[in-house]
Amino acid sequence: MDEKYYEQNGNRFMRIITIFLITFVAIVVIGIFAIVGTLISTYNNLVDLQENVEYSEANVEAIMQRRLELIPDLVSTVKAYTEHEEQVFEDITNAREALAQSFNTGDLEQISEANDSLTTAVNRLISIVEDNPELTASEQYTSLMDQIEGSVNRISIARETYNEEVSEYNRTIRHFPGSILAEIYGFEEIETFKADESASSTNLVDFG
Repeated sequence: MDEKYYEQNGNRFMRIITIFLITFVAIVVIGIFAIVGTLISTYNNLVDLQENVEYSEANVEAIMQRRLELIPDLVSTVKAYTEHEEQVFEDITNAREALAQSFNTGDLEQISEANDSLTTAVNRLISIVEDNPELTASEQYTSLMDQIEGSVNRISIARETYNEEVSEYNRTIRHFPGSILAEIYGFEEIETFKADESASSTNLVDFG
């Protein structure tokens, strides 16, 4: 009887141990799959966020490029009415070339500085031509200014969108588990566009 009792209890104990081990292994496997799944999902999200940032930056630069294409027409129009602002024209040309070249660097600080310089130069020109009613009333001038101001608004919106995308990306790589993947795969923080402080007057054009 004792042998039968011990045999029954032994079998019961082994079944309990077996169930426990199977349950433990299942929990571990599920945990591993959950962790791996989270890491994969986070990595894919980081890639998507990085691509969103790159797309937004390209959009900002494309709109800035469109504005650059309008400025020579603006200068030519103004030149037709005045020949005494050669220094301003030269400053605009230099600033325009600097901004165009800055796009090749991908350095947002350099792009922002070049953009500020162009803003300052164009605003000087606009401030001067405001004293010329014949020019400001011309259809060509007003049409160009409308197009430039439209570009200004689009640049402002595009830069705001870019900064939002960058903020979301930077938050993700700072928080766990994104911080681990960022360290492993080299995801680095990205800088935002700084606000243009060179065009504070309401009478001047703010280029974003």
